[in-house]
Amino acid sequence: MRTCSTAPITLAFGMLLAACQPQGSESEAAPDAEYDAPDFAAMNEAYGAAISSGDAEALGMLYAEEAVSMPPNEPSLVGRAAIVADAAENFAAMSSSLASQSEGSYLMDDLAVEWGTYSFSGTMVDSDVTVSQDGKYVAIYKRQADGSWKIVRDIWNANAASEMEMDEGEE
Repeated sequence: MRTCSTAPITLAFGMLLAACQPQGSESEAAPDAEYDAPDFAAMNEAYGAAISSGDAEALGMLYAEEAVSMPPNEPSLVGRAAIVADAAENFAAMSSSLASQSEGSYLMDDLAVEWGTYSFSGTMVDSDVTVSQDGKYVAIYKRQADGSWKIVRDIWNANAASEMEMDEGEE
């Protein structure tokens, strides 16, 4: 069996993290007046509104063209088109609502990392089965050429297994 030391990888990762540490404290923008930090509350609201309305295109517009979304227990979705297609498929099967709350962020020039919690609920379109889930997420945003911020990477997972409820009489 061939073994490989992880020390170089760990060292490189540590150096990368140290180099990416923001100037100032969490959620503090650079002192430059031209520096506009993302409005995470507005982004979370737009994300939740797209989920609640079942609007895959609106959801897709929150992502950069080259975005990668990493849903739990599924392969990564590479590119905005794949993210929109997956959302459209999910919205066709389930009406949903999502509320998220940012808990912190780091700003690094044209990149922003945000993390927080979410609460999701949904009802299957073809039955009265409902699903609810609380969890956490991390999203990386990149400032676009037009000055807007778009999601370039995101990942989330549940705090516990999803709870499913069936209408009485169903099994």
